This record gives sequence, structure tokens and C-alpha cells, in this order.
Amino acid sequence: MPPKHRGLWTAGLLLAAVSLLGARLGSLTEPAGDIWLNLKLNRPRERPPVRFSHARHEAGRIGCEQCHHDFQGGRNLWRRGVPVKKCQACHGPRVQDRRLDIKNAFHRQCKGCHLKLRLARRTAGPVQCRDCHRRI
Repeated sequence: MPPKHRGLWTAGLLLAAVSLLGARLGSLTEPAGDIWLNLKLNRPRERPPVRFSHARHEAGRIGCEQCHHDFQGGRNLWRRGVPVKKCQACHGPRVQDRRLDIKNAFHRQCKGCHLKLRLARRTAGPVQCRDCHRRI
């Protein structure tokens, strides 16, 4: 193979490898089963962390965008397949820039949704502290 074609071939191979890696990394945006919601609040923990099941929520037909969000101009622009930021990337230990603190953001999101489902007479998750914050 002539040297000038060898460079093109190498560049093409490198581009293909990067494309495959990008496709693989894109799949990391899918839910990973049960996770622990373990907040870092810079103070002693009052309650145990919360175990969250993506599978249960999917089975209950709760769309990912009900929890995951990227609000811009009052609209949620996040869609399934878009990488998910950690909640703490926007919600800190205290209210800042009109954003809820992390603890209240989770409580409003989770309990608010569960209460709304109950009002619609649908199966819903817990709303009492002890039912989410359990030692397992």
C-alpha cells in the first residue's frame, strides 16, 4: 500500500473506532436497574439513603422525563437517550439561583408524583419518610 493511502486508511480506521466507541457510550444513558439515592449534604445524615428502582417505574409506565429534566425557558428539553447529569450538578445543599436544594428537589419530585398518582387512583409509591428511607 502506498504511504499516502496508508495515512488515509489509518485515519478511516481511527474514525470508525471512535464512532463505535461513541455508540457504545450512548448506551450508557439507559437506566441501570436499582440505584441508591445517597445525597452529600455536608452535615450528618438524618435518614438512610433511598433505593430507587428504574424497572418498577418503567413497569408503571412512568416516563424517564418525569424525573430527568433539563429546564430551559420553562420547558423540559431532556429526552430519553440524552446523557443524564447527576442531580447535584444543578441542585446543591442549599437553595441557589432559584433552584431547589437537593433534598427538597427529590422530595418534591418523588412525593409530588406519588401523590398525583394517588389522586388519579393509580398505584403509587410511598410518601412517608420511613417507607423510602429504610435500612436494607
